[in-house]
Amino acid sequence: MDYYQEITLIDQAEISPYVIWSKLYQQLHIALAEIKDANNKVNIGVSFPQYIYEEKTDHQKSKVNLGKKLRLFSQSENALEQLNIRKWLERLVDYVHVSSIREVPENKVTGYAIYKRKQFKTNAERLARHRVKRGDIGFDEALARYSHVVKTTNLPYIDMLSLSTSDEQDKKRFKLFIEKKPAEKSETQVFSTYGLSSEASVPEF
Repeated sequence: MDYYQEITLIDQAEISPYVIWSKLYQQLHIALAEIKDANNKVNIGVSFPQYIYEEKTDHQKSKVNLGKKLRLFSQSENALEQLNIRKWLERLVDYVHVSSIREVPENKVTGYAIYKRKQFKTNAERLARHRVKRGDIGFDEALARYSHVVKTTNLPYIDMLSLSTSDEQDKKRFKLFIEKKPAEKSETQVFSTYGLSSEASVPEF
């Protein structure tokens, strides 16, 4: 990845960073979906330079934070120009600052990381309702079955709105959990429409 653009959340007295992240990432997801290929993949990846995730110990709480910066990476300057993220974030001009497109500073790169989406079965009631639709068992039995498969996580997340339906009533909120893993420099540079990947790495600096 040779080029990047940095988005910084601007501190607000009346609105929390979580709300800004939600609005920012919703727009980024829509923007990336506009340029996806036939396999729902894009050539632009993201990183969270201030990402912190430290599991809690017996005496301490978990340290979990996405920070206030997001970087967009691409192999070419042209790809970031075509994305034109400023246009997509026009309504958030008071909440985020978008840098110009810059070359990745090779002499400052300290390593590489993968930022991937981590999906969890976190809602037993939702799973049970879904199972009941098959018509062969009741809700209570379904709930009992699914209660043991539900997992909880402290990973950093962004609140998102599902765009898979055009019906406003049916749009569901979900948590986009993001996991960071150290990695080697990768040959593949293919990402989802969230800018995340389980294989492609981005530079850290």
